[in-house]
Amino acid sequence: MEDNSGGAPKVPERTLKIMMNALSSGVVPRRGLEFIAVGRKAETETFVRDMEDTAEGGGAFRFISGRFGNGKSFLTQMIRTNAMDKGFVVMDADLADSRRLTGSKKEGLNTYRELIKNMAVRTRPDGGAIESVLQEWIDAATEEATARLGKEPDSDAVELILKESVADLGGLQYSRDFAKVLLSYWRDLSAGKDDIPALRWLKGEIELKRDSRKLLGVDSTVGDDSWYGFVKLWAVFAANIGYKGLIVFLDEAVVLYKLQNKVARNNNYERILSIFNDIMQGKSSHLSMYMCGTPEFIEDQNRGLYSYEALRSRLVGGRYENGYDNFLGPVIRLRPLTNEEIYVLLRTIRNLHEQRYGYRSRVSDDNLKEYLAAVLSSVSASMLTPREITRDLISLLDVLKQNPDAEFGDLVSGRTLEPDRNPDDDLIEDLEI
Repeated sequence: MEDNSGGAPKVPERTLKIMMNALSSGVVPRRGLEFIAVGRKAETETFVRDMEDTAEGGGAFRFISGRFGNGKSFLTQMIRTNAMDKGFVVMDADLADSRRLTGSKKEGLNTYRELIKNMAVRTRPDGGAIESVLQEWIDAATEEATARLGKEPDSDAVELILKESVADLGGLQYSRDFAKVLLSYWRDLSAGKDDIPALRWLKGEIELKRDSRKLLGVDSTVGDDSWYGFVKLWAVFAANIGYKGLIVFLDEAVVLYKLQNKVARNNNYERILSIFNDIMQGKSSHLSMYMCGTPEFIEDQNRGLYSYEALRSRLVGGRYENGYDNFLGPVIRLRPLTNEEIYVLLRTIRNLHEQRYGYRSRVSDDNLKEYLAAVLSSVSASMLTPREITRDLISLLDVLKQNPDAEFGDLVSGRTLEPDRNPDDDLIEDLEI
């Protein structure tokens, strides 16, 4: 197929299809974000620095603040992909009514389960990587035992190496039980058992301590109050078996802001404070965590994080920032893309559309400028987001490709673009995908 991409970088076909399908639906693709990233250099440098610190045994906790469609999900997906490429394990979860940091109906446990379900590494980027990670641990031990013995090892020799690899989990709470369960997993797997209780325990699926004692001989289970402790253990374990550490993403934190019950809301804010302090004071190792939400979630003094004085004192901007961006503090506030950055994005989308369908479009650079001018002249332009602008451009390109008699000017001229929603609606409804 002839490359009519207009100079755009060549994107692998499968990645290109995934990207265009997602963008045309107004959602953030899980792959290929590096091909359309614009305007986030300063923010990205902060996350790269965080990864370096995490790999060295430290970590960071930051809040990513931005309005609906301003790029929070895009940015976190890009960081997520970059982290996996650099050798990190990643976990992510969207908070929801049933998934919070704590609650009376297993909301904290549900968040842990979602994080484990979405565990991902470079070879398993779409999640479900827990068994792959455990198999890598076993394979590495088998190779080490082979190297030591100079021949194929027996199970006792492999288990000795496995024990050494989990002997030092930083003295963290639950570390002895965690190590014991990992070894139980190895024994059941090597015995060819179909049902492995250790795997269910690691996923947070064994809730009762009596079941834990009966099946695994340990007293602890993952629960609403303990789930963060197990995330810390996963971070150390990941580093022990050759990964750089663990990066955790919690999106849709506006769910906590919307809690009507003040006690429930403050309980979750107290848990945020506890985790924030733990990571920032160096009590965790090889762990960074990012929480995404709207400006109101953070700054509203009646219901947001600023309503909780201990958090407000940690997150409020310094007295001398004077309106300047600060991407090194605990809150990263995403600014809207500039008109120039949006234009670069539109050119990229046009070129990728040409790649996707193997043709040369009738939309010139001047046409893209006309399209952007139409967007900016709309009475509702201040509410439109890059997500909507990009989605609408793809739809326009689709129409022009399929209808040779359609004219760009006729489709664009005189249109008033209305946003999908008012950004203030994010106070009362769920936000990004």
